[in-house]
Amino acid sequence: MKLQQGMTALVTGGVSGLGEASAIALLERGLNVVAVDLNDERGQAMEQQYAGRLRYVKADVSDEGQMQQAIAAAEAFGNFRALVHCAGIGGPVRLIEKDGSPGSLEKYINIIRVNQIGTFNTLRLAAVAMAKNEPIDGERGVCVLTASVAGYEGQIGQIPYASSKAGVIGMTIVAARDLASKF
Repeated sequence: MKLQQGMTALVTGGVSGLGEASAIALLERGLNVVAVDLNDERGQAMEQQYAGRLRYVKADVSDEGQMQQAIAAAEAFGNFRALVHCAGIGGPVRLIEKDGSPGSLEKYINIIRVNQIGTFNTLRLAAVAMAKNEPIDGERGVCVLTASVAGYEGQIGQIPYASSKAGVIGMTIVAARDLASKF
């Protein structure tokens, strides 16, 4: 889909790194942006900087209710047509830590929760919203999921991050097939 001025994009991880760069690029193309993140200070600063064109919504991508509110904000902005999902976290976990203890199950679960489950949660909610759009040139919207080369070839200590990104890679082609008849 060709994104055009006046459309709205939801960008997760939207106030730092790749998400912030994506949000700014979309703003420069004339789109309105809902930036979803957990960094209130940066989110509010961006909202002020791009007043009237960017709305910041504090939300955890793996939380259904919070993401429903973020999607509602994008729909309220009008003509919600794009998702750019950049939210993610990392952190070192080894199977056997340097002190001989087992790797942290808690850290592993948290990284999988944010990176993989958060991707699924965000994608499913955005897809339902965009599927209701009237087609433009036969298309209703576009969803971009970000992964990492670590999903193919992670490094020592990247077990949870690499696992989560491999999951996003695996999710993407299946999601494209699932949504082909609806988008």
